[in-house]
Amino acid sequence: MRHSLYLHLAVFFVRADIRREERVWLAKVRRATSEIPLGNAYLLKDIGLNADGRPLCSSEPRNVTAKRQVRHLRRACRLKRAT
Repeated sequence: MRHSLYLHLAVFFVRADIRREERVWLAKVRRATSEIPLGNAYLLKDIGLNADGRPLCSSEPRNVTAKRQVRHLRRACRLKRAT
């Protein structure tokens, strides 16, 4: 028995929305890089950057990260297909 066209469209739009949310989240969470011409690792550490110019600390609190990871794990477990 085939599913209706409307059901296929609804599933397509939901998957597209999930992909869009993932792209937005990745763009927001992606760590920024600063181009600073300092070659001294200690000076970079003093201003809060790694040797490659990325921030030392995370930009968001740990509870936000934990909630997001739990949400993604729940979604992954819920969407597992039986093989």
